[in-house]
Amino acid sequence: MVNGAVMTTGAETVWRSANQPRLPPYTSALPAMLETIAEKYASREAIVRGDDRVTYRELQRQSAELAKGLLARGVSKGMRVGLLMPNSPRFAVAFMAAARIGAVVAPLSTLYQAPELAWVLNNADIDVLLISARFLRHDYLARLEEAFPSLAKQAAGRLVLPEAPFLRQIFVWGDCNRSWAEPGPAALAAAAAARPEIDDAFLHRVGVNITPADALCMIHTSGSTANPKGVVHGHGPLIRHTYKVATEYWSTDEGDRIVTSRPWFWVAGLSATLFHALHLGLCLIVPEDNSGSTLRGLIETEGATAICSNEESWLRSLRTDPHLAPDYDVIRIVLDVAGIARRTADGWAYVNPARAARIQPVAVHDDRLPRIYGMTETCGAHTGGMGEELLPPDRPRGLGRPFPTTELKVVDVTSRTPLGPGHEGELLVRADCLMLGMYKREPKDVFLPDGFYATGDVVSIDEQGYVSFSHRIGEMIKVHGANVAPLEVEAALQAAEAVQRCAVVGVEGPDGETLVVAAVEVWPGHAFDEAKMREELKRKLSSYKVPRRIFLLTAEEIPMTGSGKIQKKALAEVLHRKIAGECEPPAGETA
Repeated sequence: MVNGAVMTTGAETVWRSANQPRLPPYTSALPAMLETIAEKYASREAIVRGDDRVTYRELQRQSAELAKGLLARGVSKGMRVGLLMPNSPRFAVAFMAAARIGAVVAPLSTLYQAPELAWVLNNADIDVLLISARFLRHDYLARLEEAFPSLAKQAAGRLVLPEAPFLRQIFVWGDCNRSWAEPGPAALAAAAAARPEIDDAFLHRVGVNITPADALCMIHTSGSTANPKGVVHGHGPLIRHTYKVATEYWSTDEGDRIVTSRPWFWVAGLSATLFHALHLGLCLIVPEDNSGSTLRGLIETEGATAICSNEESWLRSLRTDPHLAPDYDVIRIVLDVAGIARRTADGWAYVNPARAARIQPVAVHDDRLPRIYGMTETCGAHTGGMGEELLPPDRPRGLGRPFPTTELKVVDVTSRTPLGPGHEGELLVRADCLMLGMYKREPKDVFLPDGFYATGDVVSIDEQGYVSFSHRIGEMIKVHGANVAPLEVEAALQAAEAVQRCAVVGVEGPDGETLVVAAVEVWPGHAFDEAKMREELKRKLSSYKVPRRIFLLTAEEIPMTGSGKIQKKALAEVLHRKIAGECEPPAGETA
């Protein structure tokens, strides 16, 4: 089936898919999904991270045991459960356990620093927090105490925090010696054992009462201001959308074992990677790093067959990595999935036999692959290409066409007048995958009266429904699928004693990726130390928000308007020239 689009005209033009959506063969709620995939895929591995691994049947069983413990500790439908863990089987088990009893699960960024963590936990009214004690260089126990100064004197299970008045319980996975926390698996297992009446039959009755209309998760994303916004998605929209995209638009094959480092606390990782793989019975392999040597090891020890990533520069570097070449190659199939091929006596063949029998490993120029376009508010992509569909030659680097159940409109940014084909304006979207709403915001402040959502993206759509992106309204910087609010970074920079004035912009780097770059003017008599300034920012901001470069500029070098405001477009051009004239900027911390 071709992903065609139909256009209706009249008072306004609306684009929608000509196809009917493919729906899951079960009630679109997480308990029914878990039961189905556990029975269908059973002993297949679902998630692997080193020695930590879980099959589909174990995902169902382990999440059931954890869910009974949560119920025994008073967690119930509608409560908000924060989840601060890296990609791993334990993340998936904890997420499914909370969701299957009707809690609203809020995955939290493992990159959050104390001020960010404090704001999100308080704004989301988190009742229960499930966390890893540590990950890489991050000590989340110390970070929580920094976020909430009153926490250190609290007793486990009886938290009363002025800074987060709804937070009552914190369960920790890993070594923990804090009086305010409980050992996650052990404490919840003990709670379940103490309440034998909360058995499998009771859990099933709980699951039956979870409906497609219920809220499933809250994903935080940067808005047009410095603070994140909590985007709430329901069971029905998320499960139907991810099933539809996984089965018709995500080009994978039976038996794929996919290497991915996409963070599951963001929508591209949660819905467009984790849920896609679970629907299809695939295995996700979480690497310890993104190096060629690690990937080769996973190919040869874990049977890795594909990579899921939207980081073009990483995939390009892997193709020439000496640990892979000349034995292996990484070839894109769709924009975010690349198949792994092995050199043979006759040339190349995909390492997955199902893929090798279906297609030949021929590299397709990235310009012909439809961009997968969406946002947190639409549960990921709402526009793209079906399977291995290619864009027409005269529409390079386009965004494809709307998915089934998605409707698109374009309006003039200023007058809000509806626009027709080929005209550039703000994109409005209405879809089955659209969020239920934003936490603590009234629907009238989020949606238009006819149910459309104003995305803030400026696009044009042609007669055949192909979308072309122009720019964002405002200054938001998109970095590897995540939003960076310049205002937040500027506030952190401005806090430095030496900084008189600063500005943060997005600049295209040498590899075509968008870099967060800053310009600062310092007060007379103060020294400028870029490395020290970046280290200070790392203590305040998530690593992806920390500018890759900070340039010292004089007042005369900073482009200004007549009213004394910084001209950011002109500044971005100045900083782009500086970066172009230098070597590759220092690498930032990875997520």
